[in-house]
Amino acid sequence: MSSLPSDQGSAQLLVDLINTFYLGDESDVLAEPGATQWLRDHVGHQGRDLSVATLAPVRQLREGLRQAALANNGGRAEPSALARADAVLRDVPVAVSLGGGSHGIAIAGSRAGGVENVLVAVARAYLANQVSGAWPRIKVCAEPDCRWAFLDLSRNGSRRWCDMSECGNRAKNRAWRGRQTGRAT
Repeated sequence: MSSLPSDQGSAQLLVDLINTFYLGDESDVLAEPGATQWLRDHVGHQGRDLSVATLAPVRQLREGLRQAALANNGGRAEPSALARADAVLRDVPVAVSLGGGSHGIAIAGSRAGGVENVLVAVARAYLANQVSGAWPRIKVCAEPDCRWAFLDLSRNGSRRWCDMSECGNRAKNRAWRGRQTGRAT
């Protein structure tokens, strides 16, 4: 049985990051002028404003997380998105130690700054959720037109949709219509 972290902040950071891109209207918070403010609010970014181009690695990591969260919900993750996210993480100057807080992850060296701080914060949140066993509960909606991320807090971890009244209802109606069509023939 997966446990949930006592502090759901790291899980919520990952959910919020994935949801910076909305498939419905293709709006992307990380490709708009308010991106730096979002990073300040969610990651504690204290540096200068980051350009859309500078945030490209964060967007690649976000899409890798979305694909991994899709796999958490029984979907098939796109290997190329996972590979791009892994490549981003390989370039982040992170040091892991056996002591200290924040699961022993720190930014290595003095060259780290700006977008690297953001990437380290996301890597730290991902590791915290892997260690706690909560990562499998971070999912994206099973509705192909939605893919909104959510934290599955259901007792048995079987939630499939971001919102049962919208996405879940549409999926169940499609399934019902499909069964009815099969009977008519």
